[in-house]
Amino acid sequence: MAMMDTGCRGLLINGGGGAGKTATGQAIGRILTGRSLPTAVIDLDTLSQYGPTPPHQPGFHDRLRVQNLTKVWATYRAAGARFVVVSGVIGTTELRQAFAGCLTGCDVQMVRLVTSPELVESRTRGLTRGPDWDLRQALAEYDELPRIEDFAVPNDRPLPQVATEILLAAGWITNP
Repeated sequence: MAMMDTGCRGLLINGGGGAGKTATGQAIGRILTGRSLPTAVIDLDTLSQYGPTPPHQPGFHDRLRVQNLTKVWATYRAAGARFVVVSGVIGTTELRQAFAGCLTGCDVQMVRLVTSPELVESRTRGLTRGPDWDLRQALAEYDELPRIEDFAVPNDRPLPQVATEILLAAGWITNP
C-alpha cells in the first residue's frame, strides 16, 4: 500500500464500550509504523485513570482527557509524529471538537466502529473491564451516541482488515 504524504493527520475512533476501539487503534498504528511512519496511538481511557472522582464536578474525566491529550500530543509531535490515532467514547459534538482541537496541526477525521451486540458480548466475555463495566449499559450507551462521525466502518472482520478499510476511507493510504 502506498501512503499519501499530506502532513499531520489525526483520527478519532469512536464507538461504544467493547466495540474494539483500542484494538483497532493499535492495529492502525501497526500498519503505519510498519511503513516507518511516525505514529502516536493514544487511548483516551488511559488519560483519565484517576479516582475517586471529585464530588460535584460533572465532566471531570472528560476535562482530564482533554488536558492530558493536549500535552501528550505535544510531546509526540515534538518527537516527530505525523500521524495520531485516538480511541475512546466521544459522546458529543463538543467533545469531538475539544479532542480534535487538542491535536494541534492535524487534519482530524472521526470514524465510528459499528459492532453488533453479539460480537461485543463474545469479545468481552471473560475480560476484566473494570468494576463499573456492564455489557447491557455499554450497548445502550452505544445506541445513544450521536452520529457525529465522518464515516463508519463495520468491525466484524480481522483487525488488520478493519484497520486497512479505515485507513482507505480516511484517505491515509491508497488502494493496495
